[in-house]
Amino acid sequence: MKPFTDVDVLDFTQSIAGPVATQQLGALGANVVKVEPPGGDDFRGNLDGAMFTAHNLGSKRSICLDLKSEEGQAVAADLAADADVVVESFRPGVLERFGLDYESVRDVNPDVVYCSITGFGHDGPYSQRPAYDPVLQAMSGLMSTTGYPDRPPVRAGASVVDCGTGMTAAFAVAAALLERNRTGEGDHLEVSLFEVAVSWMGYWIANYSTTGQVPERTRQGGFAGMAPYGVFEARGDEQLYLSVVNDRQFERLCSALDRPALVEDDRFESAEVRWDHRHELYEAVSDEIGTQDRDAVVERLVEAGVPAGPVQDVAEVVDNPHVQAREMLTEGLNLQQGEAIQTPGVPIVTRDGRPDAGEGPPRLGEHTRAVLSELGYGDEQIERMIEAGAVDAT
Repeated sequence: MKPFTDVDVLDFTQSIAGPVATQQLGALGANVVKVEPPGGDDFRGNLDGAMFTAHNLGSKRSICLDLKSEEGQAVAADLAADADVVVESFRPGVLERFGLDYESVRDVNPDVVYCSITGFGHDGPYSQRPAYDPVLQAMSGLMSTTGYPDRPPVRAGASVVDCGTGMTAAFAVAAALLERNRTGEGDHLEVSLFEVAVSWMGYWIANYSTTGQVPERTRQGGFAGMAPYGVFEARGDEQLYLSVVNDRQFERLCSALDRPALVEDDRFESAEVRWDHRHELYEAVSDEIGTQDRDAVVERLVEAGVPAGPVQDVAEVVDNPHVQAREMLTEGLNLQQGEAIQTPGVPIVTRDGRPDAGEGPPRLGEHTRAVLSELGYGDEQIERMIEAGAVDAT
């Protein structure tokens, strides 16, 4: 499935959110030209190149431009004039200085779909604040609900807000292209990390609006109002996560653990009283699980219809039989290390299988000459621009 085969995407993004968005579009057929400054995307070297590799696979081509130079700006303007989609992640107002903001691009490319990925949006009191994923986890309320009640809040270990924002942006671009096919009109899309993170707090915000109660962190990573729910330790310090949300599942749990007396205990007869006595219930379930092998007890619980799963580290995820059977991982070239690495592929499966994520990210400026030639620049002019430092093709 390559619905964006005829779509040209101009990518002015760095970090994670923007590259995730353009990678999804590229995997679905778009021709993505990634514009990088001299020195390249700031994240090229992070995690020894793994971070850049993971989010820049696919059909992306790299052109290196110095937007502070007049010729660099002229090339960028030429690219924007021909693009179907422009995706940028600069702080609000920056691209206006280069004549590459939405209004400037729309003047020469009226039906462009222009997507701005920002920390907080283009207006409001926080619009000029710098923003990174964990800052948004903190400010959105997400971090306040993560961790244990007697310890400081913690961030999610992955850049969940960045990745979620990138996927939201890709979806918005796809919707805008569909609308353009219907009406002939482009659009200016704004997707901010803060708004995406706040939207994920939906049921907590809705609950607060009706009860006035602020959600608190729970023991063992549980969930307010539900018990037993959270991390449990099996034999050998291996852990699993267990989620019991109704009476039927609780009965199945007690049967699978061979503890039928718990069902008859007045303290545990309903979800409401189980929550009131959650600590006693946690200890009773922990005592039983703690004597058993993690994988064996998980298998027994799942067979009984109880939502449960092992707490896996990255090594276990990579070797997981379901991950392997679904071919969820792909191979990419880590330019920093000069070797092939595994990274997640596109999380979409069609009738034809999973879209190809591509072999690896582009080298910095790898396609500068080719892209400039496509724009009509001659060889002598390209070499002169390289010598002047307006572009880089090393």
